[in-house]
Amino acid sequence: MKRIFIVLSICYSAAVHAESPYSLKQCIDYALKNHRSVKMAANDVETAHARKREGQSAYMPQVNAQLKWDDNLILQSSIIPSLTLGSFVTPEQTVKFGTQYNTLAGVQLDQMLFNWSYIQGIKAIQPGYDIAKTKKLKTENDVVYNTIVSYYNVLLINENEKLLKQNKDRLTKTIPIVKLQLDKGMVRKVDVDKVQVNYNNIVSQLSMLSAKKGVALNNLKYNMGFPLDGALDIDTTFNHEIISSANYTDTANINNRIEMQLMRKNINLQKILLERTKGNYLPQLSFYLKYGGMSFGNKYAQAFTNWHQFSSLGFQVNIPLFDGLRNASAIKMGKLNISNLQEDMALQAEGMKLQMMNASTEMQNAEETLSLNKENIDLAKNVYDVSTLQYQKGMISYTDWMTAEYSYKEAEQNYLTSLVKYLQSKIDADKSNNNLDIYKK
Repeated sequence: MKRIFIVLSICYSAAVHAESPYSLKQCIDYALKNHRSVKMAANDVETAHARKREGQSAYMPQVNAQLKWDDNLILQSSIIPSLTLGSFVTPEQTVKFGTQYNTLAGVQLDQMLFNWSYIQGIKAIQPGYDIAKTKKLKTENDVVYNTIVSYYNVLLINENEKLLKQNKDRLTKTIPIVKLQLDKGMVRKVDVDKVQVNYNNIVSQLSMLSAKKGVALNNLKYNMGFPLDGALDIDTTFNHEIISSANYTDTANINNRIEMQLMRKNINLQKILLERTKGNYLPQLSFYLKYGGMSFGNKYAQAFTNWHQFSSLGFQVNIPLFDGLRNASAIKMGKLNISNLQEDMALQAEGMKLQMMNASTEMQNAEETLSLNKENIDLAKNVYDVSTLQYQKGMISYTDWMTAEYSYKEAEQNYLTSLVKYLQSKIDADKSNNNLDIYKK
């Protein structure tokens, strides 16, 4: 009975959790764990780690064993030229050396003692590993940014939907009043038709907005790595607090941008690879040690019983003399590549600085516009409420009331437009200032 209770409790807890709406933080957490691009970036880091071990193996001892058996079906012939020994001359003879069966078994150790290209190749392993980790971080930031934008798109559609529903509710209450006034001869038929047209337009906009909301939700699912056919409910609670843009511009942060980190690491890697190319001009020193045995004979059994040992050790030096200027060309291309990367990094730094300054300006303008429109919507609502009360008491004309109603709708639309611009500028400013982590909290 106790086990059944525990199972039911777990099932109930899972069901409650599944039905609870996703907050922005939960959407980001889900995306970082499930988006396929993040998984691929993690695999790239593991690949770079494996490559790290692979590169280090070049300077480790290499041990190989060999087992070989030959059946010399036709022995190779050799010529012994005639020899003159005083007055005695031997004739030229054709002879065959070797035996029909040969068996060789041995093991050889090779150890690289000095190879500048290998040394630089090992040094290049760590920067390559760091680049993979930084690319993973950039991929995660891109996933976070796309998730935030998609999430806010759903919220904005929801805000627009709420405004339209408020307008619909207002007109739902207004239509009976206007029709009653038409019966009393206080308004014209065309005035009633105008109200009805406004109502029908709102109903149509709500219908289109419902379709857009479905598209926006699917886009959010895609950017989260969430199953497209799964049910996703998000928390539509929206904080309307306006955050000051005063502290958003800090061009010193440019060097900390992931893009700049990647470029610096890539330049460092290219410099190491250039040194590796230069190392092709230097001698290479290696050591080897081998031990084995050979068995041979003209009978099959002798190839496995008549063993003779052998062993040797030695040092080998390879000195490059001339390669047709191939290495010199590679060195020149490497230097030009590094120069282009450095110029590109300087260009990107200026572009990021411009982007950061523009993002701050856009956010400041959007902040001021949103504050003004937020104030306007409160004023327009107050004017509309007063005008509605006055119209119902016959104190103002229908035209005056419609003007107040139109101003209120216009203020709502202006507010929503400025809210979209403000949120987009804030996200862009956060991205340009490496502040996307604040959305994870």
